[in-house]
Amino acid sequence: MVIAGLYGVLSQLVGHRRREIGVRMALGATRQSVAQMVMRQGSILIGLGLGGGMLLALASERLIQSFLYRVRPLDAWTYVSVLVLLPLIGLIAAFLPARKAASIQPMEALRED
Repeated sequence: MVIAGLYGVLSQLVGHRRREIGVRMALGATRQSVAQMVMRQGSILIGLGLGGGMLLALASERLIQSFLYRVRPLDAWTYVSVLVLLPLIGLIAAFLPARKAASIQPMEALRED
């Protein structure tokens, strides 16, 4: 779910900013700097989502306690695995739109209507 959502948002962002990325590249931005820009935006989205999700999970701990059987609401392994795996998965999802943005040809992007 994380991959599909983040990939979709960043792909749409790259599509909408295609002309801007073309201008940046025409003015001298490297493919690496364009890819870093998109990866940075993806990292910000990952961080905000992860931070908000962790805060909500900790806040709702007592609410979900009655639904759990033989599982503690504050399971350290679950939180650690989420903090490790979700950023990795998110960065993989952000890499594809970043690669797409880095491959934009400036002249083609500027000619588009």
